[in-house]
Amino acid sequence: QQLYAPERLIPSHPGIFRTPLRVKSLTAFYRGGELTSIPLASWKGGDKYVTAVKIQNHTPVSLALDPRLFRGQWRSRTLQHPSLGPHHSEQDTTTVYLISDRPFHESLWF
Repeated sequence: QQLYAPERLIPSHPGIFRTPLRVKSLTAFYRGGELTSIPLASWKGGDKYVTAVKIQNHTPVSLALDPRLFRGQWRSRTLQHPSLGPHHSEQDTTTVYLISDRPFHESLWF
């Protein structure tokens, strides 16, 4: 909701707050794919972090995404859409949501 809903429809949740992102873009974030990865936002609730990362396909073919191929130390990963269309199509972009025990920049490893 924080990314896509109109601001007037976003509920307030005590104990969940946005955290700063120290990483602006990622290289080789997804193993085996020519994808652009841009961190969009990160939140903290309790002792867990959730980070949304925009993923865009730069190949001329559709790609099925495997959440396990995102580099980093994640408790869980989920995709807005499980596949991407070819570059320049309406389906060439999705968002992956990553849950971690530490801030996003500390959970990355390549």
